[in-house]
Amino acid sequence: MSKSSAPRASESSASASSSKTGDSDPTGTGTSSSASDGDGADPASLSDAERSEIAADARAVATAGGKTVREYTYCVAAKGDVGDIGEFESTVFRTLNDARGWPRAGAVFTQVSSGCDMTIYLSEARYMTWFSSGCSAEYSCRVGQAVIINLTRWDHGVDAWMAAGGTLPRYRRMVINHEVGHRLGHIDNEITCDAAGNRAPLMQEQSMDLRTCIPNEWPLDSELWIAD
Repeated sequence: MSKSSAPRASESSASASSSKTGDSDPTGTGTSSSASDGDGADPASLSDAERSEIAADARAVATAGGKTVREYTYCVAAKGDVGDIGEFESTVFRTLNDARGWPRAGAVFTQVSSGCDMTIYLSEARYMTWFSSGCSAEYSCRVGQAVIINLTRWDHGVDAWMAAGGTLPRYRRMVINHEVGHRLGHIDNEITCDAAGNRAPLMQEQSMDLRTCIPNEWPLDSELWIAD
């Protein structure tokens, strides 16, 4: 699987649980939600104690997986008029350190105020091309160390994705994990839907086309690698 240093407009070109077969359920419970991260929205803020507990759980998952544990720091920023980003910050932290997500590949994420490995932006749609001409006002994007979440998608998701069984909170987790996946070395559509009704690979461009799969916000077992 190749890496690319080109602007990663992963959902920028044109259009739009549990699995039946294939990859195992990331939780190991046979369910697609938990008390802290089901279909509902995450709390708008996290206390220091809550962040410490989530980070400890993520580290335990990363260590238990037998893969090289990689520590990443990230900053959170806004581009344009996006309002209060407290809920965004909370959702980013919970999503990146969720036991069903990239910690299974050995990644642990810490939010810092400066000197970060990546900056995760919430950006007005009209500023997406400010980051790169390879980005689009329609979707989210990754450019170098910048992970840019499109405010329009954050607020509304994609109708087809949610009509297929997703929800807005799940869409938000999917787009965060997908774009950060590019920062970890993954490329768009490196694997795609293998059978109707299975969970879509995280790195498939689900916003554009589910390809008969069902919405999925977490990396599949086959996507649990880090190259960057």
